[in-house]
Amino acid sequence: MGIPLFERFADMVERLPVRAVVSAVILERKMLEDDLAHQRTVPIDEVRSIIAFSEFIENAPHTARLSRVVVPVGHLGLYRATVKRLVEAGELPWESAGLFDTVFSAQGFQSLKTD
Repeated sequence: MGIPLFERFADMVERLPVRAVVSAVILERKMLEDDLAHQRTVPIDEVRSIIAFSEFIENAPHTARLSRVVVPVGHLGLYRATVKRLVEAGELPWESAGLFDTVFSAQGFQSLKTD
């Protein structure tokens, strides 16, 4: 069996020059959406997580279009570091870093929140 989907995605994002990250993440989402549309077997939790992150990256400048997302806890570190990297490089607006923590939470931890 090959390398798990999220690990491949993480490796790609970490290796890319910062200016290429946004377009690569969006392209990855489109490929995953095509896999789902054609009923190809994919690890659904990883796919949903990557798609949600891609939508955040693409829509961060338009914060009104974002909703809360729950992803596997192991994905948050990569996503947070990537958003920080993109903000520092000017690829995302500075508000994106704070917005990330508002939008994303980890599976298993949402029950600990008090509303």
